[in-house]
Amino acid sequence: MKFRLPSRPVFAVAFVAGLVAATTGVVHAQPYPSKPTRLIVGYTAGGASDVIGRLIANELSAMNGQPVIVENRPGVGGMLGLNNVETSPPDGYTLGVAVSGTMVTGPHLQKNTPYDPLTAFEPISMVAKAPMVMLASPAVADPTVRSFIQQAKAKPGELMFASGAQAFELAMQLFNAKAGVKIGSVSYPGGGQASIDVMAGRVPIMVDTIGAQQANIKAGKLKAVAVLDSKRSAVLPDVPTVAEAGVPGYEAVGWVGIVAPKGTPKEVVAKLNGQLRTIMAMPAINEKLTLLGFEPSTGTSQAFDQGIRTEYAKWGDVVKAAGISAQ
Repeated sequence: MKFRLPSRPVFAVAFVAGLVAATTGVVHAQPYPSKPTRLIVGYTAGGASDVIGRLIANELSAMNGQPVIVENRPGVGGMLGLNNVETSPPDGYTLGVAVSGTMVTGPHLQKNTPYDPLTAFEPISMVAKAPMVMLASPAVADPTVRSFIQQAKAKPGELMFASGAQAFELAMQLFNAKAGVKIGSVSYPGGGQASIDVMAGRVPIMVDTIGAQQANIKAGKLKAVAVLDSKRSAVLPDVPTVAEAGVPGYEAVGWVGIVAPKGTPKEVVAKLNGQLRTIMAMPAINEKLTLLGFEPSTGTSQAFDQGIRTEYAKWGDVVKAAGISAQ
């Protein structure tokens, strides 16, 4: 039997296919990252999330020798940016700045959240906490947690707090549930407006981030009552936690983290997690975060994922117990 070479067209197709396969293998073998990466921030430039995102982008760019470009996609309370992350290719070249408000509290308060925070992303790492603090007007004679609880129990519904954001509203609703009281809320467009009325004594209590009110606390315009985190803040070391002050098990904290689209390769997630942990341990980064009122906080991607799930369930229960309707 004579051996016959394949016809020229068949041979050509086979040759091209082999060449493509070989070339594809070379492309996949390129180390990550081999091109610019987008880091999407769901808020306008200049805010805390944007500043943290840019600090991280600069360090990742230096580490990897490839640009990390920050894109601001504000809208829907930060959710528009994360929606853009969700719908991007899961190749490691699109990352997103995720905050507690867009991942674990906001989705319970909005009817049409454009993504499922538990299934749409690959959590890479938490990077920082934004500790909150209970504040009192200088006009309050006894600005302590125990005193507020006593007043609230003596006259249910009369004591009020100023609420400048959904996160602060939920923090106080959790306080109500844990302390067994009912402190009502007065809503404001933001923490700045709320603090004006508290400083003037028109409303006795409020909650805000430590960073936002550091200047007013130092100036004596607001009294720091208790830190809402599970541990004391390095910025306010003499201020007790709510748990220490009389409400065991209480904890409410905002945070910032980095996520990628679901399906992003595990090796990419692992590499970025390690790099983020290195970045957040840098003294210069720590100093800048402290000035913003944040505290570096990192861990494994698995821990971040579990933390999101735990917090999501926790705040869902708070919303349900408080009878708050999604808008």
